[in-house]
Amino acid sequence: MSGGGPSWPDTLPPASAIGAPRGFEPVRAVMHVHSVYSHDACDKAPFDDAGRQNEACLARFRRAICTAQLGAVFLTEHDRYMVRADSIADALLLRDGDRPILVDGSVRASRIGCGRGSAGALLFAGAENQLMPIAFDSLPRGSDEERRAFYDADTAGAAAAFRSYGAVVLLPHAEDEPLATVAALDPDGIEIYNPHANFAFKHRVHQGLSRFGAIAAILPFYLRTTRAHPDLALLPMFRANRNAIDDWDAMLASGRDPFGFGASDAHENALPWKMADGDRGDSYERMLPWVTNVLLVRAAEENSLGVGDARRAVAVEDAVRQGRFYVVIEAWGTPAGFDFRLEGPAGIAEMGSAVASEPGQRLVVDLPRVAGPAAGPAADGRDSDAAPADIRARLYRIGPGGRRTIVAESSERIDVAVPGPGAYRVEVGIVPRHLGPWLGGADYLREVPWIYANPIRVRGPAGAGPAADRAAAR
Repeated sequence: MSGGGPSWPDTLPPASAIGAPRGFEPVRAVMHVHSVYSHDACDKAPFDDAGRQNEACLARFRRAICTAQLGAVFLTEHDRYMVRADSIADALLLRDGDRPILVDGSVRASRIGCGRGSAGALLFAGAENQLMPIAFDSLPRGSDEERRAFYDADTAGAAAAFRSYGAVVLLPHAEDEPLATVAALDPDGIEIYNPHANFAFKHRVHQGLSRFGAIAAILPFYLRTTRAHPDLALLPMFRANRNAIDDWDAMLASGRDPFGFGASDAHENALPWKMADGDRGDSYERMLPWVTNVLLVRAAEENSLGVGDARRAVAVEDAVRQGRFYVVIEAWGTPAGFDFRLEGPAGIAEMGSAVASEPGQRLVVDLPRVAGPAAGPAADGRDSDAAPADIRARLYRIGPGGRRTIVAESSERIDVAVPGPGAYRVEVGIVPRHLGPWLGGADYLREVPWIYANPIRVRGPAGAGPAADRAAAR
């Protein structure tokens, strides 16, 4: 950064800095990202006229995975080029040094090495069209047209078809969809934040935002009329994606339990011009760390697969399938020490769990602190008057009939009795005052969401679903 301010700590700390309770391992993951198998990636030139893949763009993508210290990457490619992949191994874009991961004798994932003592990242195959199936066990056979029809499926029953190939079925860009469509598509997970919702014209319109508002917010970073670091360009344009969250809550109120996930949806296809740090506005290295998902992976248990990459791949998939994770807008900093759980006579229930209501249950939220270099300029070796971040948690209850109420709100630990049946989830907001030295005097500070934790469902004592929940709530 020019002007004598602290240099930007543009490398995230390792996921181990996040910490995890009860023997889980924190794994930093991205669930919506595009490489050269997407026609609109790499400035819409993922292949050249001779059909060769854009190796320079792919190399930037792989380098960004390592720079962001990701542990898991769920590829989500569009259908035009994804149909060229005959197998999971093809879809994973294996390169020299990659290690295919076999489960039950078939390639299910791969590991890319990052050097410098890093374990690297696991890659899983997936696709994005109307629905976004990830972590395929196998891919469909047939002609390109038949495969394209498979990936493009957008009617009732499409999710079941994807699940028959082992996929976890996600719904991207939920802000564009009415609730009836979301319910009919029956996804396992709903995208509750994506930066595209803040700056892509069509997504802004669906939320009732000004079509060109994002341009006004980002233009100072290109004109260099602000001294704020370009990696913070998301802050002035950030808006919570309330449309998607409302759909998520409505699904929870209906008794379904889709998890929420976040994504940066990086393509390297929208903002090719260089910013003050010399990097393009939408580079993989800039965007991948913006929005991550912290998976709580069971690290200590062995299973029939033994130890090693196969067991780890299955454990990572399991954390996603169970909804045992939370979304982090890591552009504002890396959280350390966050925990959301239900404690009761039957033990501890994790995010993504469903339990029957019983006396003595309590909901507990441990607030995080900012970890790593962006915790403050002291890490840069400079004196500073930077203020600490203001952090506040809200515990929501999504009750029968769709009522969304705040059970507790605090800047300290929350520990409350379960008030009754419903789905309980947590949002942590942050006023990122600790970023002041990198804002160059720009007045961007306000409370913004930092963490979205997946829900814990408390069912009526009979455990019979929404009907029992309503009866118990009377």
